[in-house]
Amino acid sequence: MRMEKYTTSSAYGWGAFCTMLGALSLNDWALVVGILCSLGTFAVNWHYKRKEFHAKFEVINERDAEK
Repeated sequence: MRMEKYTTSSAYGWGAFCTMLGALSLNDWALVVGILCSLGTFAVNWHYKRKEFHAKFEVINERDAEK
């Protein structure tokens, strides 16, 4: 009984996943991948620009502290 519980859930999960893959056309997948890549690029750029800003801010604060 216990093994059936896991295999049934797994089968339903994979069935739903495969249905979702088949529901989208190639153009739809290209759109989804493009959006995800754009969001990833935004996140990486934001992270590194934030690090650069904080580094410059620390340099300015150190310079002001020396005066």
